[in-house]
Amino acid sequence: MGKFEEYQDVLDLWLSEKIIEEVNDNKENFVHYLPHRPVIKENSTSKIRPAFDASARTKGSPSLNDCLEKDPNFIEVIPTILNRFRKYKIGVISDIEKAFLQIGVREQDRDFLCGMIEKIGTTLKSIVTFV
Repeated sequence: MGKFEEYQDVLDLWLSEKIIEEVNDNKENFVHYLPHRPVIKENSTSKIRPAFDASARTKGSPSLNDCLEKDPNFIEVIPTILNRFRKYKIGVISDIEKAFLQIGVREQDRDFLCGMIEKIGTTLKSIVTFV
């Protein structure tokens, strides 16, 4: 199986798990398409995954990241968190694999998180959005 097929399998899995959904090409609302590409890490448990670029801009328009509220930078508190973790004999950790994909998106915001995916063996492109 080639890399394109593996990438398609991940997108199909996301569709079946309702992480993304296909949408109609609705010209009534403003829609923002996020470019995406595969990230390949041979030594990882997830060898290939989609990466959507919310920093991408079109001519004369801001990126999606430019439109988001800026949260505080928590980098400075990492040493405090590590010290608190080391304070006791037993530490508890958790695997949060794929946790980001479990965050829901409000329906009115989904038009800004669209992407186009191409089905293997066809010239058809589907428009998808995060759910």
